[in-house]
Amino acid sequence: MGARAVGRDGTARGVLASRAAWAAVAAVVVAGLTAGCGPDGGAPVTPSTPAVSTAPTSTGTPSAAAGPVLPDAGSVRRDGSPLADAARPGHDAGSLLPVDGGDLQVVDQGDGSVAATVQGPPGALAWVAPPPGGRGKVQTDGSLTLHDEAGTVVAALAAPVAADGTRAAWRPSGDVVALDGPTGSASFVVGTVPLEGATWGENEGGRSLAVVPAPWVRDGGLAAQQALASQLSATEPEAASPSMQAQLWCHVLGARDKASWNLEPWRPEVPTTTLLATRCNPTDDDA
Repeated sequence: MGARAVGRDGTARGVLASRAAWAAVAAVVVAGLTAGCGPDGGAPVTPSTPAVSTAPTSTGTPSAAAGPVLPDAGSVRRDGSPLADAARPGHDAGSLLPVDGGDLQVVDQGDGSVAATVQGPPGALAWVAPPPGGRGKVQTDGSLTLHDEAGTVVAALAAPVAADGTRAAWRPSGDVVALDGPTGSASFVVGTVPLEGATWGENEGGRSLAVVPAPWVRDGGLAAQQALASQLSATEPEAASPSMQAQLWCHVLGARDKASWNLEPWRPEVPTTTLLATRCNPTDDDA
């Protein structure tokens, strides 16, 4: 769909919902595993009669130079644009609120996610709030996950990038997360539905769960991958086992093009190098 502008008041609230060789993958993973004022002093001052000031008295209104006023999470939820997919009524994935005078545009990417662009004065361009009782967490790659009160990831926001290709940033501030854009513009992908399907069946030696990730997750960053693992565990609690979680990450790293990722609860836990060498399908002989 086309771009839509959303102002600071959130009146046009739209949806903000977007192999390498095994040896190379193994090298990357193994490498990762081997690496989460007091006042100034001075001379005594002789009291003197204070001079009469002709400067106007402050009215208490913050100046533009002071930057935008930091809102709380409740204000962002009330006045901002919801991040949840409009096709999922009642699903709370948090909200985004541009600064006064800022502008928000979203474009559906056709893969279950949207591309969002926020423009405004350089500095803090917008704020993001998680659902009530939830939290936001900036991942090591600069992406952002929003968690609900139960801890489930309900939204994944990619690392933001400015129009000139430089990095913008997510920055926790109070109970919200600020979007900092030094150039006055930042774009990022937002996804809230990372899991398209999870179906139990029989495969090889026993029960198997066929997991179908949303397209935007396959090439997404850490936030997208965390969202998939979190929502899969919430949907199928058995998939939260260490073995099945390890198989899931193995497929994320090395089998992104497969139509579905088959995870088996009966497969043993093995070292990461073994897991990758067996193409995510270790047996008891590999343990």
